[in-house]
Amino acid sequence: MTAFWAVRIEDKTLKFNHPGLIALGAIFSGVALYIRTPALVLMNVLLYLAVSLAVSGIAASYIHGAEKMRVAGGAILTLAILGIPMLTAGAQVIGAQDLAAIPQVKTVDNVTDLIDTDHIRLTSAKTALWRADKVIGNLGYKVGVFTPDVQFLRGELVWLVPLDYTTLDKALIYAGEGTDGYVIVSSENPKAEPRRVTGLQMHYTPHAILEYDLTRHIWEDYPTYVIHKPVFQLDEEGSPRWVTLLSRPALYGIIGETPEGVVVTDPVTGTNEFFDLGTQPAWIQRVYDEDLTETYLGWWGTYSDGWINSWWGQRNLKYPTGEVYVEHGEAGATLSSGDPDVYLVQGTDGNQYWFTAITTPGKDSSMVGYVLCDVQDGTFTFYNAPGYYNDFGAAANVQQHQKVAMATGLEVVQPIMYVLDGQEVWIIPVISQTGEMMEIGLVVAHGGETFVGTSLDDVLTQWRGVSGKTPGQDDGEVTIQEIEEIRKLLDRLEARLKAQNQT
Repeated sequence: MTAFWAVRIEDKTLKFNHPGLIALGAIFSGVALYIRTPALVLMNVLLYLAVSLAVSGIAASYIHGAEKMRVAGGAILTLAILGIPMLTAGAQVIGAQDLAAIPQVKTVDNVTDLIDTDHIRLTSAKTALWRADKVIGNLGYKVGVFTPDVQFLRGELVWLVPLDYTTLDKALIYAGEGTDGYVIVSSENPKAEPRRVTGLQMHYTPHAILEYDLTRHIWEDYPTYVIHKPVFQLDEEGSPRWVTLLSRPALYGIIGETPEGVVVTDPVTGTNEFFDLGTQPAWIQRVYDEDLTETYLGWWGTYSDGWINSWWGQRNLKYPTGEVYVEHGEAGATLSSGDPDVYLVQGTDGNQYWFTAITTPGKDSSMVGYVLCDVQDGTFTFYNAPGYYNDFGAAANVQQHQKVAMATGLEVVQPIMYVLDGQEVWIIPVISQTGEMMEIGLVVAHGGETFVGTSLDDVLTQWRGVSGKTPGQDDGEVTIQEIEEIRKLLDRLEARLKAQNQT
């Protein structure tokens, strides 16, 4: 596979002709590659060549007592471990603005009408797992529920929850049987009964082992691609499929992952089929994965004005807001924000979009806008919305609401913004610590007015009653909603003036 050191001491001359050590290096590299399944791109190839070379040299030095070879092998190993990551970091510094340009984010000032308010996500991932776990039944001896994925199915947003092995020994013992199927949980109705689909010998899954390990199985056919997180979807016939995005580094062969296609895997037979980006079947609803979308937004918001500005001047920095989660302690519930997070929403055009709020450096609860990313083609659009409550601020309002704060163990999850009656509002489920949906929160993005109810209809009724406007109202009177629209226009004008002054 590569050149390895093998030495023999003879009259102080080093000869590279020891076949046993060459075999040792080859075996080491093969095992390491099989376990790690790295994409065979430039940096990873250099890393494994260097590590294999160092291991063979060190082994040879101990066998033949060649101290110099031991030192040289250790130096190469150190260089591989430290030098190659430094080279990657250097490439990121040099190519920072090129990274920022990859998403090609378009900026607009208008309010979006792309988020479909007929399909509001009320069931969080945690609730979906809780409900799906209750219907596993007699399959619990070998499988459990794992990462759910959203799909639009028969006119409704649903969670598809694949069944997978719970432990390594279960994956080994029951590899021949497969995991049997998946569970469908409504994403729009938290009280709807989940449906278990069984009788499917799904051998190839993320938690299977050896040849059935899904990532390894894909890597064996496509080793030169970066393999992203597989997404569980149903094809046009309702058969389960894994859809996995494949990419390659766009800059210097090192950084800047750019999607090139998707591979569709049959979890029963293991058949892999590759499609160039843009030629994938129509039933594939999601191409761009969550992690890559978050990475792209991070590059765009951080490096648009260069690497130095990202930490020195910090002009025009924009950050995707983080995952909102609640920690329960002796002092009560504490709201925290984690890594950048995006949420999948259904579009009025039939496509799906990744949604996230965008904020600036600091710890306040306001945002400068929000982004929608088309999961089919990776089109990013940034909507200016200065001065609005971001998802963390909205979630904090709901968490501190009397109905939530006075109850033990309740926590807010999955804040997503929708445009209802012409206004941007946050819809935020409130769940118990087990995952059961208990309340629904609504926060007006421009103003922060907060309402909590037992259902979506309840909370919408409260909000519309206070705002003094019902859907479709057009009586010529100046309403609170119209005043809010004027405020939003003034905020946008103010933001433009500030931007002009800065330049």
